[in-house]
Amino acid sequence: MKILFIYTNVNGAHEDNYAFGLATIISVARNLGHDCRVELVTRQEMFADVLDRFGRFEPELVGFTSVTSQFSVVKDLAAKLKHRNSQVKIICGGVHPTLWPESILEADAIDLFVIGEGEHAFAQLLDKLSNKEPYYTCPNLVYARQGLVMKTRLLPMEEYLDTLPFPDREIYPLEDTVRKAGFAPFHFARGCPFPCTYCANHAQAHVYGEEKSRVRSPSPEYCIREIEAALHAHGFIKKIAIYDDIFGLNRKWRNEFLSLYRERVRVPYLVLLRADVLTEEFARQLKETGCERILFGVESGNDYIRNEVMKRTMSRDTIVKAFQLAHAYGMETNAINIIGVPGETEAMLWDTIKLNREIRPTSSGVNIFYPYKGTELGDQCFQTGLVTDEMVRNFTNERRETVLGYDHEWRKRLSYYHKKWPRLVYPFWSFNYLKSLISDVPVLGNVARSLYRAVTR
Repeated sequence: MKILFIYTNVNGAHEDNYAFGLATIISVARNLGHDCRVELVTRQEMFADVLDRFGRFEPELVGFTSVTSQFSVVKDLAAKLKHRNSQVKIICGGVHPTLWPESILEADAIDLFVIGEGEHAFAQLLDKLSNKEPYYTCPNLVYARQGLVMKTRLLPMEEYLDTLPFPDREIYPLEDTVRKAGFAPFHFARGCPFPCTYCANHAQAHVYGEEKSRVRSPSPEYCIREIEAALHAHGFIKKIAIYDDIFGLNRKWRNEFLSLYRERVRVPYLVLLRADVLTEEFARQLKETGCERILFGVESGNDYIRNEVMKRTMSRDTIVKAFQLAHAYGMETNAINIIGVPGETEAMLWDTIKLNREIRPTSSGVNIFYPYKGTELGDQCFQTGLVTDEMVRNFTNERRETVLGYDHEWRKRLSYYHKKWPRLVYPFWSFNYLKSLISDVPVLGNVARSLYRAVTR
């Protein structure tokens, strides 16, 4: 069977175009012998080229993945594909269909959602489609019938991740992502045990009837072999990023992984951590095995917003000490922040700026809060009327503007803080401050990016 996979990142919050879930699904399909191709769509102007290649490839199945802020783009492109070939089957998986399955009713061109962890369900679906057999008994499906949302049984979450294939890095165009970001992305663990109210992890656990999310990881040996395979196949990879929500929470797993990493990989890397899991021993392990940078979720400098609204359960001192420890071991740091949550005032927002000034991260970034359906804080926003389905339906400027129904002045202020963040956090003589100034002048920004790419090639 010919299958076209499409990942849309139109006006996305990040330049990274590597979708781990989709890449694993591609591996599943290729291992079953299907002829697969991949399209990355980062601008609506690319639709015409995608439609042209779609017409020449003539796939029998098109597979999308989507988050909520991309779903309007997915619906639009799916409709154009279906208009070109009404016989093609179009499916969509990802976080949005999983947390908002009812949206199948507003996507006439999409035949099916595949929800939850879809590797095994997708394999069963391909078997039915290939043999032209009825497929509505396959698990993990959502579809519309006479205006109603129909769901099939949900397979349990995969407990033995070593049984899954490595995410595809052969036909998936990885090199451009690595060139832009400076490192190759990896993601090993699934789930996170912490109850942060804005995060989709607990929402996805609820879909499976679980009270909170659990961490499941492949064996350290499996993860090392995945890295080795990528390094062997792609000589342009010089650094890697391990994007597990919290790296190495399981101490036994971490010790074994880092021991193997130092012995067999020895490539500089970065990780994501919570400030309250970094200890002296952990910091030393990271440094000794080549960790160059730690990304910490600071989120808010205001104790009430951070601990009561976001449920981070983390003191200010803990955050300060984690950054001090990382710097003491010579590792760069990145502070990830969120502004614009319900109940936050401008004074509370300034608490976050002041905390960032105190911890002095190597780099600091800020996202404007986005209310994902199924999350505790997101559902609260929908229930109180602070946001509606209609408001999010065509909103694509996720994390750079607020979709919430704040008054005009507060919306403007949030956009201002997002745009000026480095200049508010860093002193005027710093590199981050100067870089922010340059980015405000498009011509200078383009020149700077071109020079960077030329130097790093």
